Amino acid sequence: MTSDINRLVAVSNRLPMKLFQQDGQWRTSPGTGGLVTALAPVLKNRGGLWIGWPGSADLTDPEVLQEVMWQASRESGYRFHSVNLSAEDVQGYYYGFANEVIWPLFHDLQGRCRFVPEYWRSYREVNRKFATVIARNCREDDYLWVHDYHLMGVAQALGEMNVHIPSGFFLHI
Repeated sequence: MTSDINRLVAVSNRLPMKLFQQDGQWRTSPGTGGLVTALAPVLKNRGGLWIGWPGSADLTDPEVLQEVMWQASRESGYRFHSVNLSAEDVQGYYYGFANEVIWPLFHDLQGRCRFVPEYWRSYREVNRKFATVIARNCREDDYLWVHDYHLMGVAQALGEMNVHIPSGFFLHI
């Protein structure tokens, strides 16, 4: 990995990897898709960092998760930090608010929205969890790039924490 000066820090709902168990061991394989294809070379070149949920609520041992993230970082050429979410977090934040409220609203399908107050609370709490991981792992000279509607509350949460990092937001949809 290259120097961490002026790093690009990508933040997305999911890390660009697949997390799975094989022979009792947690392993990762590289993710696919346009976001990974576009950002991975930039992050590798600049010594970047990607923050996101690893895709499983089953891996709860922090030491094992740290080892898995370290190994994935070595293989990719840039660093990963996970945002740990419970199954309840994923249900309320992702399947609930993001997919049952925001997605239909942004696609002019208001009649398909399912407004459940707990979804909103979960969405705000998960965005705060992302902001906390960002605050712990970013420096003032990093550039933060937040991806998509799942994380529209991250900037507000960072502001409430008095964390000011140059940043951009990309609304994929």
